[in-house]
Amino acid sequence: MTDATLAAEKPAQDVLRIVSSWQAAVCIVVVSLAQQSLAHFNGDNSWLITVADKVLHGAVAYSDIQESNPPLAFLLYMPAVVLSQAVGLRPEAWTVAEIFVCLVLALGLSARILRIGGALSDTERPLWRNTALFIFLFCPQFGFAEREHFAALFALPIVAAAVARAGGGRVELWAALLAGVGGGAALCLKPYYAAGVGAAALALVLQRRSLRYLFAPEYLTTATVFLAYLGLVQVFFPRFYEVMLPLGVEVYAPARHSLAEMLTMLPFLAHAALIGGLIFAGTRMGYGVRAPVLIAVAIGFLFTYVYQGKGWFNHAYPVTVFAMFATIALWRDRAQAPGAALFARYCVIPVFVCAPFFAAPAMALPGAEEYPGLIAAIRAHAPVHPKIAALAEELDVGHPAVRLVDGQWVGRRNAIWVNNCVNRILQTTQVDAAKRARLVNFAREDRRLLAEDVAAGRPDVILVESAALREWTTRTPELAHVLDGFEKAAQAQDIEVWVRSR
Repeated sequence: MTDATLAAEKPAQDVLRIVSSWQAAVCIVVVSLAQQSLAHFNGDNSWLITVADKVLHGAVAYSDIQESNPPLAFLLYMPAVVLSQAVGLRPEAWTVAEIFVCLVLALGLSARILRIGGALSDTERPLWRNTALFIFLFCPQFGFAEREHFAALFALPIVAAAVARAGGGRVELWAALLAGVGGGAALCLKPYYAAGVGAAALALVLQRRSLRYLFAPEYLTTATVFLAYLGLVQVFFPRFYEVMLPLGVEVYAPARHSLAEMLTMLPFLAHAALIGGLIFAGTRMGYGVRAPVLIAVAIGFLFTYVYQGKGWFNHAYPVTVFAMFATIALWRDRAQAPGAALFARYCVIPVFVCAPFFAAPAMALPGAEEYPGLIAAIRAHAPVHPKIAALAEELDVGHPAVRLVDGQWVGRRNAIWVNNCVNRILQTTQVDAAKRARLVNFAREDRRLLAEDVAAGRPDVILVESAALREWTTRTPELAHVLDGFEKAAQAQDIEVWVRSR
């Protein structure tokens, strides 16, 4: 190696040493904690915390309070609600603590699996540790503590097991079983994630050229956990199958973007370009053992993003996670290969700089609001701890606003989302008369529930999504009188704040 080559490599080695240092790890943790302390949770998290709180206080899930997802969606936040009431601090703070606990457990188990399996050396551990901290603590931004955030953490050990086995390493039985529990938990959150976990298994089978790896303990455990969960839901939350599953199948899932729309959205294009770039770079530099598994997992989760058809940034987060890990794996596995320095400069660095910008970072800033001025308007015109309902088709009109003003939510659902989805389906899809009748009945029931909730719950405030929606309700029998006894007190962007007439 010439003196010129050594001189050229020294700055790169210095950068690698800095980003692998414990000081960098502390910096990532401190910045993340500061950000989560000063910012607010998004509407999804706030609503699920509200559901958990109501269930803890005796509400019957999928009856008195109706969440569209299976029960693990809100049970994730139950420990935070319980700790909030037992110890103090807000549930949001304890939810952040939950993420940190899950991160420590997931990283600890994954590192053990990789080290025992010969896929992680002691010299590499600091870099991979800091990479994981950055991916799981800083990259989520406004999607922090979303179900996708938890699911990616849950899936990490089973992906680590696939990486270890792909290199011919062994996985301890107890570690494989725990990894399978994590994989099962990811599927319980969203069954779609079978594509990501399954992609890890498929990549392992292809690399080892043996189908027997499909029956590794972690995959059998994953299937067992998921099937057991389905049974437990029937026992403890039977109303999910009776009430919400039909809505999910006939209303929520079909109200989606077309495939063409999904394939032209920025999250898909960016992640597909990254994965394509990794595959291209791998063909030029050569693959190690680790990158192919991680690339396959990223592809699996990219499929789930497209299949869900919603286009929301948080749905792409698991793709981000494993594509970023694949980027590091390809770089380090081929660190001595020609072109590795160029790959680091033109792929690794841009990926890590750009990744957080795909998770709505502006909304994760202190003082940011979904609808600027809404919180101040509610506080100015409502009593302390107001009871709040929403005449809205979108969840984020009422949430997180109700929690930010320390209010109480009035309503079984978070919005008239069923009505919204039905309208979308009927506008974009040809359906037969029988299905149209079922959909119309679902929408009518949605409107009826809101009217009943407002009449019974007597909210202090009703947040109206827009003047157009308000005018529409005057022509809708179920909601024509929902604002009787209220007057418009303020407006924040399109959101109208209605309070009881004085």
